[in-house]
Amino acid sequence: MPTDLKQDAPPVPPTGGPCWIEIMSAEPQKLKDFYAALFPAWKFHAAEEAGMEGIVQFTFQQPSGVSNSSHVWIHPGTRTELESNITGLSSGIVKLPDGCAKPGEQPMGIGSTVYYFVDSIDKIETDIVRLGGVKVLDKRPERDHGWFANFKDPEGNRFGTFEANWAALGEKK
Repeated sequence: MPTDLKQDAPPVPPTGGPCWIEIMSAEPQKLKDFYAALFPAWKFHAAEEAGMEGIVQFTFQQPSGVSNSSHVWIHPGTRTELESNITGLSSGIVKLPDGCAKPGEQPMGIGSTVYYFVDSIDKIETDIVRLGGVKVLDKRPERDHGWFANFKDPEGNRFGTFEANWAALGEKK
């Protein structure tokens, strides 16, 4: 066992904090192309460990000027100090096991939805449609904090987007 394992380990999220985002896919490499074009801050890397076949791993690029002890946006308009931040979150596009239901069979209102921060929902909607995704919930206000909309990727996985209303929230940090 390598002695430097602990030094290379990502930050540990607080209990109950997100630690893995899994996007199911019949064709992980093809779906990787969709998300890589849509969200350039996602950094993809090969799964090198045994048992990780069929998984395209990705992490989120840390915003410039943010250290691991910096503020992390938890909820619109709320910033709080955490021991870890979103850059420690591991993720993967995972090949569906044989016999599983397809992601597109999950109707709105059922299951969980991960929301991704975007500068403009209108712009990202254009990109999503151009890349083969579809809108499933129109842009709508989230109180005065901003707006959200829901989409499905080309394989039917639902995800949300959130755009901040900086005029109401104050200066963009």
